Amino acid sequence: MRSKIRSAVLAGAFAAGSVVIGAPSASANTWCDSSGHAAGGFPTVRCTSLSNGILTHGQREVYPYTYWDTTYYKSGGSTVNVRLGYIKQGVTTYSSYFNISSGQTVKKTWSKFGDHMCYGTTGVLNYSGGTFQTPVTGC
Repeated sequence: MRSKIRSAVLAGAFAAGSVVIGAPSASANTWCDSSGHAAGGFPTVRCTSLSNGILTHGQREVYPYTYWDTTYYKSGGSTVNVRLGYIKQGVTTYSSYFNISSGQTVKKTWSKFGDHMCYGTTGVLNYSGGTFQTPVTGC
């Protein structure tokens, strides 16, 4: 019984999403080519270079869940208030707004039970001045 309760609590926590704010790390994408590919060129990770950073979006499967990660590495400029999200089948899902300063990375992760890997998804960064998107991921 405890195992079932623990699994349900963990599943609920993953479905709610998580937010990480911190300094850039080895996992922060600090490079994006002109065709929207991050280092490695995998179709499941796409990116967009912005004037003050890089927006990256990826999808991954850890059976039995599919995860979507949208990350913004801010390389310069003043502190801004942003929210991250992703678009899947025409529906946009957003996080709450965050403040992010130069040199920080913000990452938002969502998950869903089952195999959803081959639904093309797009990463989104929204702020008071508009919205930026990554190219669509593939599988």
